[in-house]
Amino acid sequence: MDMTMNWSLYQRRESAAQFGTVAIGLLILVASQTLAMRQELPVSEEPISLTIMAPAVAPDHVVEQVIQTPPERPVVETPKDVVPVVDAPAPAIQETVQPPKAVEPQVQPKGNPDAENLFAQDVRSRIERKKIYPDAARDLGMSGEVEVLYELDRSGNLLRAEIVSSSGSKLLDQAALRAVKSAAYRGFPENAWLGSSSKVFKTKLVFSINQ
Repeated sequence: MDMTMNWSLYQRRESAAQFGTVAIGLLILVASQTLAMRQELPVSEEPISLTIMAPAVAPDHVVEQVIQTPPERPVVETPKDVVPVVDAPAPAIQETVQPPKAVEPQVQPKGNPDAENLFAQDVRSRIERKKIYPDAARDLGMSGEVEVLYELDRSGNLLRAEIVSSSGSKLLDQAALRAVKSAAYRGFPENAWLGSSSKVFKTKLVFSINQ
């Protein structure tokens, strides 16, 4: 019984050893064939290069030129029979400046000199008749000349009277003014001092003890 069991175990071990040997041989064979195929057909691995193209951009000066260039205007052909009209310049307006008119002096109408002289003499005679030598001045021996200015209108009215040249004595000056103011004057002759409403006169009155 024991020998039978040992024989059976021995056969199993032999079968397993044979099977292992066959399996190892097959593995070696497959490995050798695979190695041989790799050596016969070498695989060349080339690196793959990728090129990325950047978008084309026009230079700055080209872009500016495109933007600033105005659009071309269509060319309009002018017919040969049509003559272009050119606006003539407006004529210059010449302003004529007239020189100012000379102002002609107004000519006063002349009077009759003879009538004027006769009237002036009459005025002086009327004043002389009114001249009174003051007693106080005579007693003191005062003498002198007084020139009086006075103005008469055409009716013979006295408008004003004043001393323009004094005698140096207040008594004589006052006597001369009284003579001019107390005299009665007549109106101007019609042909004397035409166009004048009044006339200024000057009369010199002399006060002397010997008179």
